[in-house]
Amino acid sequence: MMKQEEIDKLMLKIDKKCKFPKYWENFINENSKTHHLIIKDKKMKKLYCTNCHKYFSDTTIKVRDYVECPNCHQVSCVYGINYYRHSFEQSVVLVQRMDKKVIIRIFEIYSYFEEGNKKIKKSCIEYARIIPGIGRFLGNNVYINMFGLLRVYHGYKKINWSKYKGYKYFTDHPTYPYNKKRIIKGTNMEYAPIKEFMNKFSYYRYNFLDVLELAAYGSFELLWNMKLYNLCFYSKALNKNGSFYKRFGVPKSFLKFMQDNNVTYKELMILRLFQRADSELFQKFKYCNLNHLRYLIKNNILDDFSNSNLELNASNIKLLKEISEFVPLKKLMKYYKGLNNLIIYRDYLIMSKKLALNYKSKKDLFPRNLISRHDKMQKKLTIEEDRETHFAAYLRYLELSKYTYEDNKYIIFPAPSIDDLKKEGLQQGNCVGSMYLQPYINSQTEIFFMRDIEKVDKSLITLEFKNGHIVQKELPHHSQKFTEEQNTFINNWVNFRQFMDQKEKYKKKQEIKVIKYNFKNMAA
Repeated sequence: MMKQEEIDKLMLKIDKKCKFPKYWENFINENSKTHHLIIKDKKMKKLYCTNCHKYFSDTTIKVRDYVECPNCHQVSCVYGINYYRHSFEQSVVLVQRMDKKVIIRIFEIYSYFEEGNKKIKKSCIEYARIIPGIGRFLGNNVYINMFGLLRVYHGYKKINWSKYKGYKYFTDHPTYPYNKKRIIKGTNMEYAPIKEFMNKFSYYRYNFLDVLELAAYGSFELLWNMKLYNLCFYSKALNKNGSFYKRFGVPKSFLKFMQDNNVTYKELMILRLFQRADSELFQKFKYCNLNHLRYLIKNNILDDFSNSNLELNASNIKLLKEISEFVPLKKLMKYYKGLNNLIIYRDYLIMSKKLALNYKSKKDLFPRNLISRHDKMQKKLTIEEDRETHFAAYLRYLELSKYTYEDNKYIIFPAPSIDDLKKEGLQQGNCVGSMYLQPYINSQTEIFFMRDIEKVDKSLITLEFKNGHIVQKELPHHSQKFTEEQNTFINNWVNFRQFMDQKEKYKKKQEIKVIKYNFKNMAA
C-alpha cells in the first residue's frame, strides 16, 4: 500500500514529465463540438442557432422540439430563456509514457452556454489517473455517490490525489490517438498476451487499456501460459513469487485438475479451503459466501451445518458467532431445538447472563422446553429491569430534591417517579414521559415540574435543566405564552439553584482536613 507521501511524489513527477501532446487542444475541440442547441428569443421573436451563430424565424416551433437549422442544417434541441443552465459533460482519455510506466489520464470536458453572447464555453480538468501495476488514483475534485454516479468539480487550482480502491471503469471514453506497441515497448507488458486475452474474452468488451491493468503484473503472462485463463483476471492477487503452493495455496499436483476445469478465482478459493481436487465442491458451494464457509470449517461444523435445515447466510452466521460466546458450536449442532430456533436460543443465553444465572449444567444450557424457558426468563428479566428503572428514578428524585423551591403561588420540584413523568407527558401533550426517561435516570439531564401550589397535581410547566441553564420550558401542547409572573418565579428558582450549588461547594471546602504540624518535632 502506497503512503500518501509516495503518491504525492509520483503525481508531481507525472505533472512535470507528462506534457500535453501537440494536438491536444484540437482533440478537446473535436470531442466537444457536438454541443449545440437552438435558443428561442421571445423579444426578437426569432430562433438562434449556436452552431452557425445565425437567426431564423418559425413561429410554430416550441421549446424542447428538435429542429433542423435552415442555415447549417444541424438538428438541435430548442431551449428557452434558461438555455444557459444547460451543460454537457464528456470524458476523454490521454495515454502517455513516463520512464517505463504507462500513464492513463482521464479528463472531463465541461461545456456550457454563456448567457450574454450565446456561445459555448469549455472547461477541461483531469480527475483520474491509472498507472498499470501501481494502481488507480482519484483527484479531490471527484465525488462518487453510493449509487456509483460520478461528479467532477471544475475550478480546482490544485488537485490532490488519493488511491482509489473501487471498480468503476474510467477508460471507456474517446482516447487521444496512440500507438499500442510503442506505448508498452520496454515495459513488462511488451510480450504479454494482451491481444489473445481480448479475443478469448471478447464478450467482456474489455478495451486495450483495461487489459493493461491486468497485464502489468508478471503473473498475467504466467497464468496464460499455464492455461489458467480465468485466473488472468486476478493477476494482481496471484502475483506472488516462490513455489506453486505459495502462489495458489494448493499443491502442484492440483495443476492438471485446475487446467481441465479452467478454474475461476472463487473456485480456487474453494480448493484452498478444502484442499481437495473435487469438482463437486464447485457445484455445491458456488453460491456460498467464502467467509461464511471459512467460519464453519474453522469451527469444524461444516458437515453438521450442511445436514441441518439452516441456510448459509449472514444472519445465521451472526447468530452462531453470538451463541459461540456461551456454548461450543460443536455441542450446539447436536441441540436441534436450539438449531431450529437460533434467535430464541441466542436470546435465552443472553438473558441468562443478564440475570447472572451462570448456567453450566446440560439441562440449563440445552433445555428440553426451550421456548417455555425463554418466555419465563423474559418475564423475569422484564420485572427485574422494571424494578431497577423505578429505583433509579427514585434515587434521581432524591438527588435533585434539594432544588425544590416554592413561594406563595408556585412550586418547582424534580420528577418523583416514572409514573409521574408519564402523567406529565400525557397532561402536557409532549414526549417527556418517553424520550426523557433514560437521560433523566442516567443523569444526562434534569426534569422539573412547575405547579400551582394550590393545584399541585395538575401539570403547568415542564422544565429541562442541563449544563447550568434551562434548555427547555413548555406550557401544555408546546405553548410558550408564559406570564411575567411565571417567568419571574422561574428566574428566582435558577438563582436559588446557583445559591444551593455554591453552598455545596463551600461545604466541601470546609470538610477538607487541616494538617496540624508539631513545631517541636520540626525544630528537633
